[in-house]
Amino acid sequence: MTLLSAIVENLATSRYYSTSADSELTSDLMDDYNGNIAKLLFVNRKRSCLRRAASCDHRPDDCCDSSVCRCNVWGTNCRCQRAGLFKWG
Repeated sequence: MTLLSAIVENLATSRYYSTSADSELTSDLMDDYNGNIAKLLFVNRKRSCLRRAASCDHRPDDCCDSSVCRCNVWGTNCRCQRAGLFKWG
């Protein structure tokens, strides 16, 4: 019985891992995590463009190639359409 209580007391007071190894592991994992996040955010900055007749919202370079975003008189129902003679809507 005393042996069992000594084992339980020893397990309760001892640590299963060292704190220095834990902090190094945490530091390495955070460096990997931050590196992966940076890659995901900064690698691909280009956006796809909208094809003709697609709905657009007047952002620059929203429509593909020689198309421009044109809206009706009230500024609604905006669509990518072929650019005019002077390449503006």
